[in-house]
Amino acid sequence: MSTSQPPLDPRKYPWRRGDVCSLGGSKSGFVLAYTSEYLEVRWMPGGVVEQLTDGDAESAIRYAHANSISAGGKGTNLEALEAIEALTRIEDAIRERMKTVKNETEKKELDALIKRSFNPECAFDRKYSNQLAALAIAPHEVGWFWKLRERIHRVVHHH
Repeated sequence: MSTSQPPLDPRKYPWRRGDVCSLGGSKSGFVLAYTSEYLEVRWMPGGVVEQLTDGDAESAIRYAHANSISAGGKGTNLEALEAIEALTRIEDAIRERMKTVKNETEKKELDALIKRSFNPECAFDRKYSNQLAALAIAPHEVGWFWKLRERIHRVVHHH
């Protein structure tokens, strides 16, 4: 039993953050924001954000609603957009952190922490993957006790 979706035509049902749209069939993306002046879209896969105005905004075609199940089948289009935005923030934070690396040893330590966070191979790393990511990306936000605990684990388990 399926629930009926509102019309796809934006003149009959207003745009929503997370709606999926295309422009001239050449590119598609997620709606970020909408006002009477513009339609803001994050084009995929590049992630370029563009504000469409006037004719371009009117030419945009909505082909899925924000609350529809996404193409991957796991969650809604809005949830997919939010996951992409979260990953982008992590990528940006890693890039900023890499700028502060002083030498090759520190770079190797950072790479190892990120690898352990995203591909945990032991119970400790699986349990504390968020803290490992924080330690890599924003070490000033991680308490000294946890840093010590991770260091002991690393020494004992030869990470």
